[in-house]
Amino acid sequence: MQSLISIWPILVGAVTRDEETFVTELRHTPEGWTAIAGVALLGVLLWAVVWMYRREGRIGASARVRMLLAMLRCAVLVALAVIFLEPVRVRILRRWIDSYAVVLVDDSSSMDLSDRYRDESSAARVAAVLGGLVRDSNLAPAAVRRREIVERIFSREDHKFFRDLASNNRVKLYSFSDDAKLQANLRASRELVRDSNLAPGPSEPSGGPGAPGFSSLDDLPAEFPATGPATNLDRAMRRAVESLGSAPIAGVVVLTDGGINQGASAEEIARFANDRRLAVHTIGVGDPAVPRNVRITEIQAPQNAFKQDPFAVTATLTSQGIEGETIHVNLRERNASDGGEGRIVDTRILPVGTGGALGTVTFERRQERVGRFTYSVEAPPVEDESITEDNSKQTTVNVIDTRTRVLLIAGGPSWDYRYVTTLLQRDDTIDVSCWLQSADLSAVRDGDIVIDHLPTSAEELFQYDVVILMDPEKSEFDEPWCRLVDKLITEHGGGLLLAAARTHSPAFLRERALKPLHDLLPVTLDPEADLLLNQIGHYQLSASAFEIPQAAYGHPVLRLTDDAVSTKLAWQGIGDVYWHYPVLREKPVATVLMRHGHPRMKNAFGGHVLAAVQFVGAGRTGFLGFDGTWRWRRFGPELYDRFWVQLVRYLSEGKLLGGSKRATLLVENEHPVLGEAVTVTARLMDVRFEPLARDEVSAQYSAEDQKADFPLTARRDRPGWFEGRFVPDRVGSYRIRLALPGVLVRDSNQVLVRDSDLAPNEVEREVLVSRPNLEILHPQMNKAALMTIAEQSHGGRYWEIDEVEALPGVIPDLHEEIPVRSRPTTLWDNWKVLTLLVSLLSVEWAVRKWTRLL
Repeated sequence: MQSLISIWPILVGAVTRDEETFVTELRHTPEGWTAIAGVALLGVLLWAVVWMYRREGRIGASARVRMLLAMLRCAVLVALAVIFLEPVRVRILRRWIDSYAVVLVDDSSSMDLSDRYRDESSAARVAAVLGGLVRDSNLAPAAVRRREIVERIFSREDHKFFRDLASNNRVKLYSFSDDAKLQANLRASRELVRDSNLAPGPSEPSGGPGAPGFSSLDDLPAEFPATGPATNLDRAMRRAVESLGSAPIAGVVVLTDGGINQGASAEEIARFANDRRLAVHTIGVGDPAVPRNVRITEIQAPQNAFKQDPFAVTATLTSQGIEGETIHVNLRERNASDGGEGRIVDTRILPVGTGGALGTVTFERRQERVGRFTYSVEAPPVEDESITEDNSKQTTVNVIDTRTRVLLIAGGPSWDYRYVTTLLQRDDTIDVSCWLQSADLSAVRDGDIVIDHLPTSAEELFQYDVVILMDPEKSEFDEPWCRLVDKLITEHGGGLLLAAARTHSPAFLRERALKPLHDLLPVTLDPEADLLLNQIGHYQLSASAFEIPQAAYGHPVLRLTDDAVSTKLAWQGIGDVYWHYPVLREKPVATVLMRHGHPRMKNAFGGHVLAAVQFVGAGRTGFLGFDGTWRWRRFGPELYDRFWVQLVRYLSEGKLLGGSKRATLLVENEHPVLGEAVTVTARLMDVRFEPLARDEVSAQYSAEDQKADFPLTARRDRPGWFEGRFVPDRVGSYRIRLALPGVLVRDSNQVLVRDSDLAPNEVEREVLVSRPNLEILHPQMNKAALMTIAEQSHGGRYWEIDEVEALPGVIPDLHEEIPVRSRPTTLWDNWKVLTLLVSLLSVEWAVRKWTRLL
């Protein structure tokens, strides 16, 4: 038992089988002169017994009787001598600990890249594996995917590679990218021969290669999808080795392109292997030559644009191996509803600078049609370019002609109210309803859609996309109305703008009952604002300039031209700030668009904030702290008109991004990488704008010829919210659609109808799936790193792909056999031995009595 306990740490984690044998041993066997003396003494005693019985002269003792008595006495002496030696029986278990060969296959997305193999020797190696190479019209080798080479190595000649590996060792096959995943567990061929003569061990299932817990050759994966986001060989090797405990590892085989971009370096991996005495055999897959490559790293465009409004599509490009050349960059436009390949609408010619620098290229577009348009920035492959998958990137712009519903509430008919009302009424994309608080109740209101009362219910208020409060008078507002506005902004994606002026805004902003609305603003109110207003005065005779932060010139609200530099020039010289409402500071998530430029109008947080915007929940809010924008009209009405229209459109985009009035569709990440789960969240309401009572709704995603449904499950902690996810398996654009389920409701005539007949209830979003940047930054096979790992490990080497057939022959059989002895069982300390002694002495006594020798 002590022997078994002493080797238990060796056996933990190892897979074993036992062969049982029994042996008999003597515990007190003398050695040397003691053994000689003992044998001599026993011999003398036996001789003495025989001599005495031969000399026995008494009557009645014949020679035969004396001889019998001598034999009985000698038998007793021999039995006592055997008892003195303490014979024991020992059970010996011969314990087999099987050895393993570990195979690690790179399953990251770089293994889905294609190589052209311009070098003849590299092309010959690939041809030897694939049985030949397809050539293009110029007789150059066609591009070959790396994972196809791995799949061919594993599958050719009926999985000969694995059959040879499993001839002496068990084989564990792992795929890895940022982590390792077990794909197959093969038994060694010698196990089947050995196990035919052995019973199953305590920790081992019986059966052949397909026994429970084991794989057969038919179970090996036919292909590797190569969708992993990174290559972490260090983690994969450690996980695979640690999963085997202390079982002997005959070798580790790694098939990869060597693009290690996560975890430990090649030197550290080699050091780990050497410390664990692991022989690592690396097989390089891919072209080690520096590729000629043009890569589009990023593309940017607005997700939504209004019809006939200009917008920009900007792409960032890099290159490798083509210095001094020129490349063409095309912008391809495709209407999603038309299908087809689209058409090239613009082309730029870029020179390649030192180090492959290309920079950015910007295409200006203006769309006359409404719909979803896909824009692809494409660089035609240069000569001998091997990796063409990164030569294009695409984005989708949703061109809309939806009329934005605006509710404008003003305390009085200020100049800004008059100009903004007229402007919004003239705009074909906006429907405005005005509520002038100072007008008589019987007065006809301004606006495209005339209202006769202030909207106070959810059904009325939630029809609007943007609420503009222009110097509002506080008496018509209460806390429930403010909470409805909060719900419109945070949950339904609406927009809110407070444009302050001297008449009513100070009282409105200090009214505590309106605090839910104050909290939505992108600024923190100053409790000493009234004191500051008294100090600086309610009227100023001279205007002050405002300052625009450098980062704000590119903001959609302030953009006056198509680039930030021209926008900055256009805003220079514009001032005209007379009165402003002082606030403490902007909120942490707010974007400041304008600050006061006068040295006196500052506090510890900088110049007083005059204009700011921020995201609040699903919507957006804005703050204008001064009332003089109408004075900008003297610089040209275009500046004034563009500022206000862009401000309204920006605040309304919360609903435009989400979809319909009653449904909001959100994605956690609009630009996921291949293999990353896309989390989709939906906020759904019924016709009464109450949370939709369903356990589950169905959404659909589509990409090219692929289409599938996936469920969104109701969240118990948030009524009306649903969440689900799917995992994209290809690069490109995925469109997500959700149709709001129809329920039976009563229309205005109290007739039961399905609510889907009352309003359009389908929303959609789009995500663009790209290959992880880590996997394509250095696309060539890193042969140096793989050689470092192999040569600095304990007895490994680097193998070319056409040498793989010989690799299994160099991986030895390292299985171990450990004998385990049980506690010895004594053979003399029992009733049988005692009976034998008593019987021998009794027979001797009886014979002597019978022959009258007593």
